[in-house]
Amino acid sequence: MKKIIYVLVFITGVVNAQITPEFEVGAKGVFSGNFNINSDESSAVTDFSDTQLLLGLRQKLYNNWRAQFVLGLQFPDANSNLGEVFYNNIFMRIEDEKNIVKVGRTLAQTNLNQFPTLRDDDAIQFTYALNPFSDGVNTQRDQYANVLEYAHIFKQRYILSLHGENFHNSLNPNDFKLNSMGLSFMYKVPFSQKWDRNIIQEIGLSYNNYFTDRPGYSDDFKSSIKNLVFSSTLNLKPDPINFIDFKLQAIQNFGWDEITALTDYFDYTRTQSTSVFGTLRYMKRKQKRPNYQFMLGGGYKSLSNLNMDSDQFIMMANSFYRMGENFDVGLQYRFTSNNGYTKTLFGKNEHRIQLALVYSFDKIFNKQFGDRDQILNLEHSYIK
Repeated sequence: MKKIIYVLVFITGVVNAQITPEFEVGAKGVFSGNFNINSDESSAVTDFSDTQLLLGLRQKLYNNWRAQFVLGLQFPDANSNLGEVFYNNIFMRIEDEKNIVKVGRTLAQTNLNQFPTLRDDDAIQFTYALNPFSDGVNTQRDQYANVLEYAHIFKQRYILSLHGENFHNSLNPNDFKLNSMGLSFMYKVPFSQKWDRNIIQEIGLSYNNYFTDRPGYSDDFKSSIKNLVFSSTLNLKPDPINFIDFKLQAIQNFGWDEITALTDYFDYTRTQSTSVFGTLRYMKRKQKRPNYQFMLGGGYKSLSNLNMDSDQFIMMANSFYRMGENFDVGLQYRFTSNNGYTKTLFGKNEHRIQLALVYSFDKIFNKQFGDRDQILNLEHSYIK
């Protein structure tokens, strides 16, 4: 009888071990002292926006699929109206080797590239297809949405994605219906082959269609705001120690012809515009880990349909040094210039100097799966 009990206990233990999920914790602290000098006044502030905590559970299903649940908390910009904490990620994902289905809130596909800037919104007016339903008070409304997404992976390098989003509508915040749909196609070298240093690291094209209410139009397609995004990352030096890469992204906003003047942020996102942003980066790696990096970048945005010459220009430079395991110190400089109608919305120009400390942490408990993506890859990282 005792042997039978022991066998039952052993079998029960094995079953419980098999159904215990994999648990992942990711955290990132981003702290900077910002010194702003603009045409009106100067200021100095402490900034810990984009600091966040990410929790994930992954579970093997009864077939070749697996499920993941992610919950993420982020500290938003100080001048936003999102409160003290913003739930930037809360979604469920089901995937197998070639298919991914995602439902919930996460980063929308309005940006195809991660540029090596301190924060991902440091050049948001040039690097994101902007949310035409937002009043522009906070950047999270351009970056995050409630998403319904299906992606198929071909030959481990080609990713075709169909996605629908519910972007926050500042005029109707309780409207949760899908107000955007899109399609994207990416070529991306797997992380495990990153050290081969292929010249083309990734290249992608994305189309986003926002279902806006255009006065005088009843057809959903003609009344929509349409954006086309092209992105690429090139390795300029095939060396596993000295990384030199060039990143570029261009966004064409096929806005409304009738908007020829900017009176508010809604007009800014709905008029025709063309933006280009690129970075050139050198990164030294020792023993397969980042040691330090230097980056120089810039961008230009033209709003050609307005009745006054209006454009925007940005220039950026930064340097980061890894002091210890996942602990970096960095210095970043940014200059922005606005002309025409954009000067009224954003000010004529601004110089910003940021001294930053960044700490990242990622740990997997009860590890069961290979790492297609770590949980911190859900969010921006200036070192990849």
